[in-house]
Amino acid sequence: MIPDLESEFPNLIQSGFEVTSQATREYNCIAWALRATAPWWGFQNPGEYWPSNIPRNQHEITMILLFANEGFEVCDGDELEAGYEKIALYSFAGMFAHVARQLDSGQWTSKLGYQEDITHPTLSSLAGGIYGEVYCIMRRPLQP
Repeated sequence: MIPDLESEFPNLIQSGFEVTSQATREYNCIAWALRATAPWWGFQNPGEYWPSNIPRNQHEITMILLFANEGFEVCDGDELEAGYEKIALYSFAGMFAHVARQLDSGQWTSKLGYQEDITHPTLSSLAGGIYGEVYCIMRRPLQP
């Protein structure tokens, strides 16, 4: 994956990042944002996990509904907020493309498809590439 990062995410190399896992097909960015390493959450293939009460598509609003179903609410700002965990939803050409989760340090963590998990300092680190731009920030109270 590393050789492709510069072309897929033009801001990532400049902003800096750290690979934090090996590549795996066990989980994706949606699972990772929800602090899970299985299963793969998917809206495209019937065999992938998807909540029955959420439409199977990648529309921006559907993904907001998906994460609201998991206890998140839309909020303002990506700054670290005591008592909450935050996620950022990205879209490309009007369709959901990625979700990143904020770490306790204020940095962000992302699962890059079938590839590695990474830590990146800002949301703009992944913007402008194959994931498009951030269209929504959401938060939920930290769970014990």
